[in-house]
Amino acid sequence: MFRLKATMSCSSTVTMKKSLPPVQSQSSESDSGGVDQVYNQSIIVPPTAMSIADGFEKNDHSWFVNSPIPTDLSIQVQDITFTVHKYPLVSKSSYIGRLEIQPSISNFGYELKLENFPGGPEAFEIILKFCYGLTLDLNPSNIAPLRCASEFLEMSEELDDGNLISKTEAFLTFVVLSSWKDTITVLKSCETLSPWAENLQIVRRCCDSIAWKASRDNSTIGDTVNDEGCWFDDVASLRIDHFMRIITAIGARGTKPEIIGKCIMQYAERWLPGMDVELEGPRGYGYGKNELQFSILIGRKEDEGIEHSQEQKSIIESLVSILPPQPGAVPSHLNIEQCTT
Repeated sequence: MFRLKATMSCSSTVTMKKSLPPVQSQSSESDSGGVDQVYNQSIIVPPTAMSIADGFEKNDHSWFVNSPIPTDLSIQVQDITFTVHKYPLVSKSSYIGRLEIQPSISNFGYELKLENFPGGPEAFEIILKFCYGLTLDLNPSNIAPLRCASEFLEMSEELDDGNLISKTEAFLTFVVLSSWKDTITVLKSCETLSPWAENLQIVRRCCDSIAWKASRDNSTIGDTVNDEGCWFDDVASLRIDHFMRIITAIGARGTKPEIIGKCIMQYAERWLPGMDVELEGPRGYGYGKNELQFSILIGRKEDEGIEHSQEQKSIIESLVSILPPQPGAVPSHLNIEQCTT
């Protein structure tokens, strides 16, 4: 059971044909005598000094509010249905506020289905609690989904001071990106948030921050990454496209080619299990300084599908594309071979 901070103004029902921006309610001391906020379609606004909800409950694929005030909105996110009040959401979300929400066929209220919602039901649940006035718990695991979801719902400062876009953006910028560990965590969480995390520059900012910290000689801001093996392990745990961006950025900052070569080797050993991995850079032998001779021989095991082989091939080609061309950066022949059984 959660205690809520938020209270709402006098009860009324307003019906409008089209979505309109919310009209700020006036205080009880104003000349209007307590004019209610007005939103599109039918919205029940709770009485003064009454908490809109007593708590929240989950039941299988349902999430609903315990409240003396009837709920009037059903929202489906993936396989979870949230039964809530419309008013708290439209007071924070411009997207919800302007939708032409259809009346429910089965019961009183309105129904809405959010397709491709970033962060899924987990992120939407946190956002609902924020809309109901609960304290927001931001952490490296949920900040990227919440930043993307708040953008989806258009939870901007124009609608309400201290809204979710500004809160998540501040946490991401001033808390997460100052920490190596937290930045790695956030970047991993972005793997399921395309294209939102890319469009909001979360991936770029994380990759740049990691590259900057890894290319420094000693310590990072907030934690220490002075051991090559330490940051090799963390960077090697990332998805191949994120890994490539970081390695490219590290190289652009003047990191020694030998270090980059070692990191690529470690990534190959981690993501290409069961393969004999030997990476070599150009030593001459008739090859130009900027050329690489390589041979990729992949034999698919009986228990491995075509999709798995294609994924390995993609990783191999990506690693080859970012190998440092300098002599000695990696041992003149690249041979990644998987034995068949």
